[in-house]
Amino acid sequence: MRWMKSRSLTQRKMASVVPAGTEVTRQGVSDRIGKRGRVMVVKPIARAYILSEHMMSNMAVGDWLLRKKWPPVVALIIALGLHTADFFGAFYNLSVVPGEHQTPVRIFEPTLESSIMSVVSFLAFGVALLSVLTRVHSQLLWMTLRTFDPWAIIACCARGWAARSFSRYRLRDSGDDVASVHDYFSWGIDLVIVLQFSSLLILAEAADIPKDVMRICVAICLIYCIVLSAGPLIWENMPDWDADAKVQLLFFANMAPKSQFVSAYGTMAVLLTKAAVSTIVQKNAFMYLRCHYEYCMDQLDASFAKLAQSDPSAISYSDFRLALQEMGISESHIFAGFNLLDIEQSGKVSLQNFRKCLMDIFAEYPDASHIVLLGKFCQEAFNQTSGYSSLDSMFGTVFSHWRRFKLEEFGECIYQCLTQDPALASLFRREKMRTQALLFAAFVQVALSWLEEKDFRKVDRDMASLGLRHRSYGVEPEYVCMFQIALLQTVSTILNGLSLQAEISWSVVWSHFVVAPFLAGLVDLDSERPGVYRAVKDILLQAKKEPQFVTMLVRNLHGIVGGYCEWSRLFRDPEHEVQHLAMLLGFLIQVADDLDAGRILKAKQRMRGIAQIHWDRGVVPRHMLAFQHAMSHTFKEVLGPDVFTHSTESSWAVFMQTEVLEVLLLAPFAETQDRVEEWASQMDGQEVDGKAWRALMKLAYVDEPLAEKGLQRVHAENGKSSSLTVNDVIKTFCDESMQHPSWTFEKVVENYCKTPPAAECFLE
Repeated sequence: MRWMKSRSLTQRKMASVVPAGTEVTRQGVSDRIGKRGRVMVVKPIARAYILSEHMMSNMAVGDWLLRKKWPPVVALIIALGLHTADFFGAFYNLSVVPGEHQTPVRIFEPTLESSIMSVVSFLAFGVALLSVLTRVHSQLLWMTLRTFDPWAIIACCARGWAARSFSRYRLRDSGDDVASVHDYFSWGIDLVIVLQFSSLLILAEAADIPKDVMRICVAICLIYCIVLSAGPLIWENMPDWDADAKVQLLFFANMAPKSQFVSAYGTMAVLLTKAAVSTIVQKNAFMYLRCHYEYCMDQLDASFAKLAQSDPSAISYSDFRLALQEMGISESHIFAGFNLLDIEQSGKVSLQNFRKCLMDIFAEYPDASHIVLLGKFCQEAFNQTSGYSSLDSMFGTVFSHWRRFKLEEFGECIYQCLTQDPALASLFRREKMRTQALLFAAFVQVALSWLEEKDFRKVDRDMASLGLRHRSYGVEPEYVCMFQIALLQTVSTILNGLSLQAEISWSVVWSHFVVAPFLAGLVDLDSERPGVYRAVKDILLQAKKEPQFVTMLVRNLHGIVGGYCEWSRLFRDPEHEVQHLAMLLGFLIQVADDLDAGRILKAKQRMRGIAQIHWDRGVVPRHMLAFQHAMSHTFKEVLGPDVFTHSTESSWAVFMQTEVLEVLLLAPFAETQDRVEEWASQMDGQEVDGKAWRALMKLAYVDEPLAEKGLQRVHAENGKSSSLTVNDVIKTFCDESMQHPSWTFEKVVENYCKTPPAAECFLE
């Protein structure tokens, strides 16, 4: 009873460490606990084998066979069934030869059919071996071979084959004809099959295979060994055995070949009975785990001691922040990580809470360093609170979704979403609906296919050229917002809803890498920006003077097709919604005023300051797109078309996309961008020369040789041998910080300069 309680406690402890859905099945003892890697739990204490090395095979075919489960099981049934049939003489011819004392003994004469049966058995064993081999861990195999059972199985298989082969050889040699080549072939392939059988039993012990497959395999092998050991006893005058012959194999007793064979397979049956009982009694799913409990605890305690500088019993935010800043973790990720650790919201993290929060990630990456593990934890904490992940993860989400879509279905859905808006419905001819739908889908496909190459500078150039061509098609900047709403609505409809992480991923990828350069080509932003800021500032000031403007805005917000309609979930009541939108209107006036006065850095920092507030309230990019579209409707209704002209509407669309939505979307990556823009604000012109570049590198504490490598890379990736602009540098480091969102500005710049440019980069 005491042992059962200890085992239950061990399992409860392990349940807090192991990955979800993974359980323990194999138990044993080992003193090899000095290595990291995959593990196997031992009883009766919460210790584990530490397995290093690697999987024996990674063949995709074998892994596929084992995932399907039935192919290896069927292959094993066929192999053992045919070998049993071979043992009892199926497809053989019978003949009689003189035995040891000239007593007539019947023998099985090989035939073509029997040889084919043996070859098929050999191939079936090969399929079963291939599938199991893909799950065998080299260190676990070594540990298995250190025990008695595998060597006993090998010895028994060899003993059984030797006894049968010796008997068959002696009987054939005593006849008129000596053993033929056909006989030697039969004995040889029989040896290979026996070795395959013993290897399969040993590898199955050292493989992470599903428990139901293990149970079936052990049961089949047990039945096979029982039949082969019991058959000669029941069939007294079974062919191929001479009752008068004696043979001594290795250190075994001097016995008749049949007795040697029965003893060998009987011993294997006993060993497999023990294995069968073990697999049936234990109700777990897989053989070994991915972490070592004690090692994980030691690593956690060591990390805690490194962080708890001021007070050994708890980690303060100041200690946590200082230590992670030295590791190169950004401020926003440090804050998110500490908030997740501080379960009791006391301002300090105890060892118990530290273990509880970090145990899973330390268990998942047992080989990772203290710095890497804390960086991963902070990244995951930030992802949970904001929905933002690294750029690679965002692209992975978008591309995985896109591969699930059918082009025609996607095009029709986005066309229907767009034409629900009366402002756009009149632009399309109904008879060309299918053609237009396919054009929309093709546009998305082309944009994403360019992005898959990850050559962002090339994508910028290509999308800007595409935007320039669309000027002649009559495309207006305000249509860009409507298309984004329709795109997100279509993705959500086809996938039956979008998670926060998926919504953010689609919004960031599409807005930053497609819409921004497309809009730069559609509108000459460099020359028109001053006019845009002034026009937006004036229109917002006029709207604020109209008392009914916010009320009309609320009504229009709730009527936007494709925009999020759960606005009521963001506010306590309708009055709170009106107050918030009035405050947002005043805030946008301040941003437009800063931009008009040339205080661009201040305006962007102001926007980023409210980004976290909005994301924490559950605002997503689609809310902001709906807000932009609703504001356009409200301007037209309240101020009239004479004030809110076509030109002003375009300015409003450009302002919202480039100075509001883009800034809000990239706020989590803004630490690097803020520093680069601060450097840019102190420059006289727009071109970046060697002196200006060295000034930026000095801010990041990058030495001269490394700075030169970074300059060569930025020239290559932008396709320019000279005339590098400030915007090129800002865009470069903005994208780089998105690749590593948890890194500080200094670490992002240093890593960029260390990494050589891609091979396909070119210079103009």
